[in-house]
Amino acid sequence: MTVFALTLPRMNVETATLTADPLRALAEAARDGEARAFTQLYERTREMAWRVLYRVVGNSPDLEDLLQESYLQLLKALKGYRGDARTTTFLHRVCVNVGLMHLRSKRRRPEDPTDELPQTEAPIEHSPERAAQVKQAHGMAQRALSQLSPEKADVFVYHELLGLKPEEISELVDCPVNTVRSRLNRARVDFTAAVLKLKKEEAL
Repeated sequence: MTVFALTLPRMNVETATLTADPLRALAEAARDGEARAFTQLYERTREMAWRVLYRVVGNSPDLEDLLQESYLQLLKALKGYRGDARTTTFLHRVCVNVGLMHLRSKRRRPEDPTDELPQTEAPIEHSPERAAQVKQAHGMAQRALSQLSPEKADVFVYHELLGLKPEEISELVDCPVNTVRSRLNRARVDFTAAVLKLKKEEAL
């Protein structure tokens, strides 16, 4: 079964490796209550966090609020930080969780017609009709994503939107690589089914 094609390119993100974590000292200082260290951590990672959230929720008017929420959640998560994972691993996980919770909350409330969806770098010659099609496709993809279970949605976002490999996702979700692959396969099936269902509903 072919997975519904997203028009956004995958994003290359920094992943956990055996190299030293350049942000570890800041993360440890922030964990220990140094406000200045957390401010510096925010300044050095804000752009990366924004890109991760953008890939999940699109160009939402709530994006800035979600960014702030992500750092509040990161501050809480750092209380248990032991240095056994890169700081960016913590931040990726937090941003994805915040973004998915936002999509699910939108699903439970009436859709805001002012919400904007991600804009792609389309050639200038693209017509307004094409732009509308792209916007509709992104909206459908986000609604389908909100219908996946949390476990499936996590691996789907990490792989299909952020471009991470199963081995990298395994560390993020703390489960064996084979389990990640299995969840990813089921997530693709469920995502495609959700998209087909949404298309059928719109056609009625």
